[in-house]
Amino acid sequence: MSEIFNVGIVGAGNINRIGHLNPGWKAVPGVHVAAVCDINPETARKLAADYGIPRVFIDYREMLEREELDIVDVCTPNRFHTPVVIAALRAGKHVLCEKPLAVSTAEVLAIREVLKGTDRLLMTAQHCRFSDSSAAIKAWVDTGALGEVYHARVNATRRNFLPTNPGFIDPKLSGGGPCMDIGVHALDTALWLMNFPKPVRVSGQAHTNFAKGFDIPGGWGEWDRTLFGVEDFASGYVHFANGSTLVIEASWLQHQEKEEINATLQGRKASVRWPDGRFHTVVNRSLVDGHILPRPGMQKPYTEELLAFVDAIRNNKPSPVPIDETLVVIAILEAIMQSSQLKREVALQAPFG
Repeated sequence: MSEIFNVGIVGAGNINRIGHLNPGWKAVPGVHVAAVCDINPETARKLAADYGIPRVFIDYREMLEREELDIVDVCTPNRFHTPVVIAALRAGKHVLCEKPLAVSTAEVLAIREVLKGTDRLLMTAQHCRFSDSSAAIKAWVDTGALGEVYHARVNATRRNFLPTNPGFIDPKLSGGGPCMDIGVHALDTALWLMNFPKPVRVSGQAHTNFAKGFDIPGGWGEWDRTLFGVEDFASGYVHFANGSTLVIEASWLQHQEKEEINATLQGRKASVRWPDGRFHTVVNRSLVDGHILPRPGMQKPYTEELLAFVDAIRNNKPSPVPIDETLVVIAILEAIMQSSQLKREVALQAPFG
C-alpha cells in the first residue's frame, strides 16, 4: 500500500458536502480523494469540481477496476450499500460505509462473510460516536460511574423535518424511514455506551401518521406523497440477555416542541443523558446533579471518524465501529419493523459476536 492513501467515493450526495468532504477527508493527513462515482454524471462532476476531485465515474465497478484505490467511501442510498461494500472488499479495498451499513441482518451477515476472507478494514460511519461530548461521556461511563445499566431511553424525533429526497422516502432506495435515517444514530450511540448487550426480544410499532397528508408543513420543503412508502414514526421495546431493556422512538413528523436526538442511560449508581452530558446520582444520601464537559480539542465528528478509520488502517488496529456492533443495531431496527408487521413480539436469531 502506498504512503498516500487514495480514496474513491461512491455516491455524490449531500452527505459529502456536510461531512465527508467538509472538511472530512481534506483534514486527514496522507489521504488523497482520487475519484468520485455516481450514477448521475452531472452530480458527480459538480462534486468533483467543487472539491478538486480529479476523476469521475458513473459505474463503481469501473472505478474499482481502473483506479488504484486504497479506500472506498460508500455514500449511496441505503439499499445500494451492500453490493458496493462487497465489491470493494473483494477488490482488496478498505471500506468506510455511511450508516446504515445495510438494511437487513441478512445483508450484514453477507458482508461479514466476505470480510472474513480479507485482511481489509470495514467501518460503519456512525459519526455520533466521534463528537467531543460522546467521547467525554463514554470515558465517564467506562469508569463504572453508572454501575449496572438496567434501562435506556432512545429518542430520535422531529417536529417537521422530513427529508424530501427520494433516497430517504422511497423504500426501493432507503430501506426504511426515520429508524434507518436518524434512529440508527441514537440507537448505535446508546448501545455503544452500554457496551452492546445482546438483544433477545423486540416488540415494535411503525406508522405513517402524517407524511401522506398536508397537516404538518415540511421544514425542508414539500415531498412526493405518492412516492412516500416508509414509516414516519416507529417505536420499539428491546429486551437484552443481561436483563436490561431499551425503548426507542423515531419520527420525522409529529407534534412536539423541537427536534430531540438523545439517549438516557439509567444505572444503579447514576443516570446520564447523551449528548448533553447531564448526569444524576446520590452522594452520601444527597441528590447530586452534574454535567460532563465535552472533550477539548476535537474536530468535527465526521472528521474525527475519518481520522480514527485511517489511524486503524495505518496502525493495524480493530475497526473503530466493528461489523458485529453494526449487526446488533440493524437486527433491532429490522425486528421493530417485523414486530409491527406481525403484530407480536419477535425473538432475535442473528448470530451476534
